[in-house]
Amino acid sequence: MDEILRNIWLRGVENTASVWLVYCLMLLSAVGCMLCSGLYKRRNRDAFLAALLVAFVGMAGVILTAVVPTSPLLGVTGTLFPSPWSHGLFPVLCVLLVLVSLTYGLVAGTVHSLSDVLRMVSYGVSRWSWIVIVVMTVTFILSVFPL
Repeated sequence: MDEILRNIWLRGVENTASVWLVYCLMLLSAVGCMLCSGLYKRRNRDAFLAALLVAFVGMAGVILTAVVPTSPLLGVTGTLFPSPWSHGLFPVLCVLLVLVSLTYGLVAGTVHSLSDVLRMVSYGVSRWSWIVIVVMTVTFILSVFPL
């Protein structure tokens, strides 16, 4: 019990902040951007085509970094899984969704200023803040009492 208390006091923040928390925050931010921009409704055709173009260019860039034989993002043996590319795929896709949503919002006219952009990026985290608390609690419990 003494060691558990020492671990909690010494590494409380390290035990709470984890990769899963960052993934959760990135996903909530990306989904919030998509909801605030109106991308899921697809009512503005020009904005949807611009967002589709950004998505296509972004995905082409992501795929090109994986298929080039001498890519530094491939694993040591030249494989795709596991590699830096496969580990960074989820964050890159979240950032790409944010960029696609911002493009849609700018062309559709739902984003007018920097405050609108900040509202879009933080909307998902503020709307589903309970998910962040659950992830933090679970990662803390799993770090204190590993399976």
